[in-house]
Amino acid sequence: MSSKLGNGTAWLKFKLIGSLLGLFCVSELNAQDNSQIAQSTTASEIIFTAKPANCVALHQGRKCYASVSLQWQAPQQGNFCIYQKMSNKVIQCWKNSNGSQVQFEFESSTKLEYQLVAIEKNHVLAETAIDVSWVHKASPRKRRWRLF
Repeated sequence: MSSKLGNGTAWLKFKLIGSLLGLFCVSELNAQDNSQIAQSTTASEIIFTAKPANCVALHQGRKCYASVSLQWQAPQQGNFCIYQKMSNKVIQCWKNSNGSQVQFEFESSTKLEYQLVAIEKNHVLAETAIDVSWVHKASPRKRRWRLF
């Protein structure tokens, strides 16, 4: 009986050491992953998003209406503007900022694209778009109801 108990205890110690070693390896891998994440976020990344990114109209060709939020973030402070791409309409501008958001009422029957621009350099930093889709496709023929 003592040999079974001894083997069981040895197995338990082996399993405990293996578990601790496994935890150490996993925590070491997580530490490496976290350092890579920290390095990627410190790089010069511009974040520019539209929410919602898709607007749904009932019928094809009709205007879609939605409350939209454009959100941006830059690694350094500066002067920035958001423009509607095709019309060059200014949505909003900021001075000495590194991030903000603007909300407005979206109204369009087609996809609209927006640009985040650094004012000093007059350089487009990022682009985002709001797609327009529909529930019912437009029918090429008109339906005429007749009784006779």
